[in-house]
Amino acid sequence: MPNSLTEAQIREIESTFPGGLSSQQIVSAFADNKVRFSEANLRRYVQLGLVPRSRRVGHKGKHLGSHGVYPLRAVRRINAIKKLMAERYTIEEIQAKFLTFKDSIETLDESIDELVRLFREKLEAEAPSPRRDRLSDELRAVEGSAKLLMTGALRLEKLLMAAQGIRRPRGGGAASPTELL
Repeated sequence: MPNSLTEAQIREIESTFPGGLSSQQIVSAFADNKVRFSEANLRRYVQLGLVPRSRRVGHKGKHLGSHGVYPLRAVRRINAIKKLMAERYTIEEIQAKFLTFKDSIETLDESIDELVRLFREKLEAEAPSPRRDRLSDELRAVEGSAKLLMTGALRLEKLLMAAQGIRRPRGGGAASPTELL
């Protein structure tokens, strides 16, 4: 039984559930690919801050309620955790050494994408004019600044994590790409 999903399996899950997944869908996605993962583990990972929390999504219609939807990155994060655990890292080591800044960086990236999308929608609704051209130029400048911010944040995270002297515990061998999460 494999201990993690392949990149192709993750991409398939992401294309099947572009709006996110419920806790049951996450567990099923791993089970369907013969990777052990339980809802109890998901709850534990969320409580420890290893996996992003779900957001409530309401159903249209009277008295249909809402349900929790996890962002797609939750599947990738769980998979990375499973790989690191297979390399004999403990949950505490993973939490302390690898995921210190991950959620904040990912949230920032998603927020920037959403903000740029909203700006673009507003601009596209305007009639062509010199004002619209100036605003489009300004939006391109904002996108460039956002890209620099994300690049800098990721570089700083990598440098700070390297400065902590992260080593492969109890197993040796070649470094894995998952160590950089």
